[in-house]
Amino acid sequence: MPDLAPLRPEDPEHVREYRLTARLGEGGQGTVYLGESPTGARVAVKLLRADLTQDAEAMERFVREVSTTRRVSPFCTAAVLDTGVEHERPYIVSEYIDGPTLQEVVTGQGPRTGSALHRLAIGTVTALVAIHQAEIVHRDFKPSNVLLAPDGPRVIDFGIAKALDRTSTLTGTAIGTPAYMTPEQLAGDNAGSPADMFAWGCTMVFAATGSPPFGTDSLAAIFNRIMNLTPDLSAITDPALRELVGHCLAKDPAQRPTASEALMRLLGHATGASGMTGGASTGSALPAASQGILAEGSAVAAQHTGPDASLYQAGPRTDAQIESPYHSGSPYQTASPYQATPPYETASPYQATPPYQTGPDSHATYPAAAQGVSYQPGFDNHPHQSGPLAAAPHQAGLGGYPQAGSGGYPLPHGFVPHETTYPVGHGPRPDGGRRMRRIWAVVGAGLALTLVAVTITLVVRNGATDTRASDTKRVTTSPTATPTPTPSVPAIPPADRKIKLPGSSLTVHESDKDPIKLASYTILTGQTNNLYVRKTDTDEFVKSDKYRHYTPNPAGTHALATDFYYSTDNYEVVTIVDHGTGAESKVKIAKSPVYGLYPYWSPDGTKGLLTLLEAGENNAPPKPYGFAVIDVATKKAKVVRVKEKDVGDWAYFWRGDGKAIGTWAINGDTQRIRFYDPQGTILQTLLDAGTPLPVEAEEVNPSGTLIMTYCKGTEQEICTWSTVADGEPKARIPFATKRVIGWYDDNHIVAWRKRGSVHEAVVIDFKGQVKRVLATSTNAKEYEDQFMRYVRTGG
Repeated sequence: MPDLAPLRPEDPEHVREYRLTARLGEGGQGTVYLGESPTGARVAVKLLRADLTQDAEAMERFVREVSTTRRVSPFCTAAVLDTGVEHERPYIVSEYIDGPTLQEVVTGQGPRTGSALHRLAIGTVTALVAIHQAEIVHRDFKPSNVLLAPDGPRVIDFGIAKALDRTSTLTGTAIGTPAYMTPEQLAGDNAGSPADMFAWGCTMVFAATGSPPFGTDSLAAIFNRIMNLTPDLSAITDPALRELVGHCLAKDPAQRPTASEALMRLLGHATGASGMTGGASTGSALPAASQGILAEGSAVAAQHTGPDASLYQAGPRTDAQIESPYHSGSPYQTASPYQATPPYETASPYQATPPYQTGPDSHATYPAAAQGVSYQPGFDNHPHQSGPLAAAPHQAGLGGYPQAGSGGYPLPHGFVPHETTYPVGHGPRPDGGRRMRRIWAVVGAGLALTLVAVTITLVVRNGATDTRASDTKRVTTSPTATPTPTPSVPAIPPADRKIKLPGSSLTVHESDKDPIKLASYTILTGQTNNLYVRKTDTDEFVKSDKYRHYTPNPAGTHALATDFYYSTDNYEVVTIVDHGTGAESKVKIAKSPVYGLYPYWSPDGTKGLLTLLEAGENNAPPKPYGFAVIDVATKKAKVVRVKEKDVGDWAYFWRGDGKAIGTWAINGDTQRIRFYDPQGTILQTLLDAGTPLPVEAEEVNPSGTLIMTYCKGTEQEICTWSTVADGEPKARIPFATKRVIGWYDDNHIVAWRKRGSVHEAVVIDFKGQVKRVLATSTNAKEYEDQFMRYVRTGG
């Protein structure tokens, strides 16, 4: 926490209703105290020097100027709570931030590197976007005005320098810190929001090197470099960040990007906001979805939990100590370059299938396949469940099955390629009064599609999780981590029975001790879709003609099922099936042309999740829509329209704690995992989590701590990563596969391999060693089109 000093005899005990408890610092503008509001909340109270505003009119102008800062959105800033005048001294009350300054951290711990520097850049520029959108200019952006809180960086003291500049009766008073001033300020010109971007660039150089870009020696030397020299940015080894900082340090303010443009670039979005010209007083606003972008920037920055608190013990400071938010002047250290995060792999775009329409004589009508597109089965053509969306909406009667993706099987987290359609199901509607949905099979970027032949839904047991680390040398730990003994991993139980699945060549090898169990599967015979559902607590599967997908909850008491057809009033419907009574509750999701894919239960079994798409018009490809969260108790659905342009290629999934909903966010070569809350607010973004891996079941392990992806730059290894923070992979599994079923337990995954003419789904450990066969397929064509999925049991 920031250093505290006791109050001095001359210090006031109160400023208006705020009780002062300690000193936080003192500088050229005044003294900052730790205070307490009437409600007991801790606040920072800045009491300015009386001589800065020597008459009542100047004080009134100052208070009016500073009060405008209260409208700044609370993204990566310390909120201004109150302002006024006490005993002829202006005061400002703001949110108290418990954390050291960037100045302190860099001076004490050294330069910021890698993803920490990237998150710092995102957080601080997010704050500037919020400040500029409120038509405020910081005018004193520098390392000592950036606090590193447990929830990410916070920018403080915005707007005060400009307010003093306009109202101070003192002549010759420099407003700003010399090393972070701009050419236009030194030339006596108006310093608008481009000046903040120049100071932001200087601050990023300091963060990466330990020194401001124009030195710390004499004022004449510093000012000469600011006006005439180009700084050395070679210590910033990330080319994108280095380029952005260089643009911000342009001598001409009109050539600098706005804060909005800088944030969009850092987040990997296309920049569309117009730039600010020199002398403007505010930054260009983001587009209409700016709150979402600000929330994303804040969420990314919040993943950094701050420096080691032990380095910043409470206690009074001396004048020789490093700079606080309220001190001026500090020593600097030389920098060490950091390793940049490598670029992400490219992902394929998606397309999904639109709803059915009906033609004459109550028959479904279908678009023709795109010219020149072939539909070829094959193992290499599978984008799997967690891959980009490739699922279709509703079946065209019993004669048609929803085409799911390249390779043809439905992908609950799967991928839907671009621009082509495939006619499926020409049979009549069983119910002429219902509007049936047309199925599209779509493909792009060299992927080819075939019909869905087999869909299998399985169940993973609650309580069968094991959070112990795998006994493997492949597990990657931090270089500074203290080695600890690795406990043994429980043995995988041998299968004690084989279940031949009706209507297929598949055989499931099971044990009652398995943490997973087959729950349902779907077989396509010709153009007829056949769904088989496992009867509770038996090995018997019965055919159901009502649904496309059927997913039991962890306890086995209920199931979520997607209906074949829209309701009579044209709504997408999910049915909640009570296994005890057989009762069915219909939940309306969204009106046509919106449709849903693959219901998933939350980890606690109380909610369902559905990925939503919107069918295109006139045979156009469908568009991403968002997701729906289904409350099983109330039998109601919350539909969230997700507007971020970089999501929608991949389906949504539950984070392990059940409090957030994740998906891949892809923009060109930039691939990240983003988490939303159930209302659609961005909570977290994992910047460095490998590249998307097609996973047919759950991407997050049973204990909710790890997510699996391909390791960066290869499909020969699978990496596991923390679900809560960026860092090195927790394990690298050497197993080449294009199809992963999901997690067996916390220490094993299930993936496919080929042995002779038989395809096997095998349980493997983190060393890539096969521990047991879980399922086999003896029909190559069927294997190429099949899909397997697991959900938890024993809840």
